Amino acid sequence: MASLNYQKEAAALLYSVLGEKADAATFDSVGNSIEKGQITAESYVDTLLNSAAGVSLYGGKSDLDILNSIYASTYGKAAPEGYLSGLLANSSLETSITTIVNDLLNYSGFDQGTLASQNAYDQQLNTILYPSYDAAGGAQGVADVTALYYLVGIDPVSGTVNSLGSQINAGTLTFEQAASKFVNDRPALKGLSNDAFIKLVFTEGYGRAPTSAELNTYTSFLANGGDRGQLLVNVTNDLRGTVGSNDQGAQQQFLHDTTPHAPGQIADLASQEQVASIFLAIPQRNVDAQGLDDWSSYLGKDGHSLNSLTAKLITSAEFQKKGAQLSGNDYIQHVFTAVHGTPATAAQLAQYAKLGSDKALITTAIINDLRTSTATDAATVTQQHAFEYDIGTSLTYKTAATLSASAAGGNATGSVNTGTSHVLTNAETAVLVNAVLNADAATTVNLKFADHLADLTINGNKAATVNLSDNGVNTGVDITVNNGNVILNASSGSDDVQVTSAANIATGTAQFNLGNGNDALKWGGNATNGYNVVSSSVRANGGNGSDSISANFITKQLTTTSSSFLGITSYKTTVGTNAGQFSSFEKIDLGGYIGGTQATLNGAAVSVNSGHQFDFGVITGNATANEVAKSGSLTNGPAYSTLGTQGFVLSSFANDVHVINISNLKGADAAQLEVTGDATANSSLDFTFLQNASSKFDINFNAVSNSDVNAGSVSLNSSSSLLLGTALSTVNINSNGSGDFINVLNLASSSQVTNVNISGNHYLDLDIGSGNGSVRTIDASSNSAGVDITANVAGTGQGIILNFLDLFPFNGITKAIAALFGFKSDDVHITGTAHDDVISAMGNSYVTGGAGADTFKLLSSTPDAGVTINDFNTHQDTLVDVKSGLALSDNGVINGNNGTQVADYGYSSNDALQSILGGILTGGITSTISFINAILGIKDQPLSHVGVVGSSAGSYVLIDNNGDGKLDNGDTLAFLQGVSHQDAAHMFYNNEITTNGVQSNVGDLVHA
Repeated sequence: MASLNYQKEAAALLYSVLGEKADAATFDSVGNSIEKGQITAESYVDTLLNSAAGVSLYGGKSDLDILNSIYASTYGKAAPEGYLSGLLANSSLETSITTIVNDLLNYSGFDQGTLASQNAYDQQLNTILYPSYDAAGGAQGVADVTALYYLVGIDPVSGTVNSLGSQINAGTLTFEQAASKFVNDRPALKGLSNDAFIKLVFTEGYGRAPTSAELNTYTSFLANGGDRGQLLVNVTNDLRGTVGSNDQGAQQQFLHDTTPHAPGQIADLASQEQVASIFLAIPQRNVDAQGLDDWSSYLGKDGHSLNSLTAKLITSAEFQKKGAQLSGNDYIQHVFTAVHGTPATAAQLAQYAKLGSDKALITTAIINDLRTSTATDAATVTQQHAFEYDIGTSLTYKTAATLSASAAGGNATGSVNTGTSHVLTNAETAVLVNAVLNADAATTVNLKFADHLADLTINGNKAATVNLSDNGVNTGVDITVNNGNVILNASSGSDDVQVTSAANIATGTAQFNLGNGNDALKWGGNATNGYNVVSSSVRANGGNGSDSISANFITKQLTTTSSSFLGITSYKTTVGTNAGQFSSFEKIDLGGYIGGTQATLNGAAVSVNSGHQFDFGVITGNATANEVAKSGSLTNGPAYSTLGTQGFVLSSFANDVHVINISNLKGADAAQLEVTGDATANSSLDFTFLQNASSKFDINFNAVSNSDVNAGSVSLNSSSSLLLGTALSTVNINSNGSGDFINVLNLASSSQVTNVNISGNHYLDLDIGSGNGSVRTIDASSNSAGVDITANVAGTGQGIILNFLDLFPFNGITKAIAALFGFKSDDVHITGTAHDDVISAMGNSYVTGGAGADTFKLLSSTPDAGVTINDFNTHQDTLVDVKSGLALSDNGVINGNNGTQVADYGYSSNDALQSILGGILTGGITSTISFINAILGIKDQPLSHVGVVGSSAGSYVLIDNNGDGKLDNGDTLAFLQGVSHQDAAHMFYNNEITTNGVQSNVGDLVHA
């Protein structure tokens, strides 16, 4: 038999496409084929469309018309504008049909319109899956045949009930004829004596022995040729009529057990779950629709239990093939492993072996022991949750639910899966992925079974205690908190808790216990007067892991008092903070920070205009009071050693946020920023450190995204003492994350940084602002994805000359010349990655692109301050001069068809250069430009627009920007180290290039 979910899919596809209700044989056969991979849902849809019924319905119609019709029949309304055409644009008609059907079947959201469509659709499908008397054409015949089974103490067989019942309903058999056939087809009933038969009927029907009068009446009836079938009909009619007071209980039970349920209805959830558990335990499969309907109904009848059902099912052919044929420890191990998901230990085998050879007893004990377990160890709890999840999944329970706190506590209350309000079972809770909880009572809400919960919204205003899965299975829940009084015991995964403005943090009593995992507690703040207000009753503990808390939660107060003596006024200021209300948050999240400082003077409020300033000193005991004009002597509070030990987080936009007084407590490293979300290009952060606080600052990109993550601008302000000082000289940028996106950062300014190191596995777009004048090394060689570096910093000296001269063997002359002209080299060294990079450099920069097809942009490169490119490959790389707007290369993209070949100014041999340099020592050269003209041999040669000069050390590129035919500081000069004269002279230039087959203006490259 197919699993219920596949049977449901098969029934749904037939119903949606052709409007037909499948019989049990059809939806089971198709569902089984889909489940086993013998066909796909799409191929089944194709079969339906090409069937006679399909051609009749849809012949001659367009795909869009067909899809519109099927959508309307499935959802009960027209599709949103453009939705169906969008599906067809990306997939076939068959796939699009399957998508709209399965999307509704598996919908896991809270849109009321979609939920109404899903509910109506489920009701229709339930009448197919659980047809009850519809399968026999009516209720009366089914009730009659069921009564026959009841009166002789035999469990009904659906096939016989429907077969005989349909004949009664159709009039081809009377009730009496069906009853006679029923008895005659059963040798055991025919073989009973009249006396035994009568006593059996009364025992089963009335729960008692017949009276003497009753026994005599029916004995006489049978002795005089009366039919046993007729006797069953008579007793049935008696029980359906008026009975004595002593038999009314028996009558009620009879009517309950023989009245078929309405089509589409099924037994209560507890009974369904018991049936599902047996199928998971022995044949180790998901229950099917007929088995679920029959056996859950069985459990609702008098005298039936999980144990009796198990005993009955164990004897079936399927169960005997799939485990029930085993015995002893083999059987115990089979069932235990299926239920627990792990083999039983020797002790556990021995425990259940004590129950003897009763397989039903063993099975129900194993099932019930786990389902009712109160153990708290993670292993047992995980097995328990997993089994409940398997039960709920096999029953196709919904994965989204709107819930409320139950008055008595425990599991939440909702109407999911039943349509009526009830306390959710553990299995219902276990399958939840999305939930909205109305915490409308100050009770405990147990969501611990929800190991797969991904999104939770908490509404209401009561101090409900909400407990999430804590056994280590859940990877983390995105939690939206609209309740300022909730007590949240979060999951053992990495939870993301967003407290909204609907939660009144100013007066609330909320408590957030985030447990294990790398959790985040976020809040947008409530500042209206420049500072946030947080209730003294609000508490939060990050628990184990690396956790972050919004800076908005942590407040700063400056309480100043004044006193006068002999006409002299003195001031005392105490720094106050609520940081003690929060613990075990290793990182402070600056995203969305809107706070500041609250200040008073002698009890009266003082206006503070410090912007969005966060004083890290309130955590370390090093806060300052520069926000107020007269602070006098300052008293700080204690340090809070479990806050901010791993620095800061940027999860979202930071609106000109200033962090001051950063320092490290013992064992801490606060000089780091983790970027976990897109802050946008407009975000702005600056960090000010206490003197000698750190030698480095780490920026770690670690977002999960499918779009680019921009950290905005970051500035660093640091200082060091003259004696044994520690300068913040290094910035390490780790460009990582999960997803296909680019990380973006503007390192706007720094006071002491000299080295910028780039690593990680994501492409980085980095702008080094002009405020980083001390930067001399930018090294991306450890990044494995590529970079786009714009270095708006320039070195000093004449690196473009010294880099050239140092490559020749006549060092004695070159050193003398360098001394004569005062040449020195203080280049900015930039190193790219082994991938395709874009590196934009200013004068006095020494650039190494690394492997890959690199684009080198000259932001400025003049004879006085030029750029040296160490590894330019004319056949692969591109050189872009921003000033002229020209691009140069010989990579095939720029060629003779769309570009102009550079002019060739010749080749300066080593001998010629040595001779020229020797002459320079004797005088006559008075400027850098004159020197360059001389060594390149172009002082008497008119320049073209673009040209090159070659040497054994490399080649120079010259661009005459002002068109005067001579080299001056208005022109572009760059040294391509190692590029041969031949390769350089074969380059072409233009102001348009093609990238990946798309034509781009060089101006676009310049500003990329």
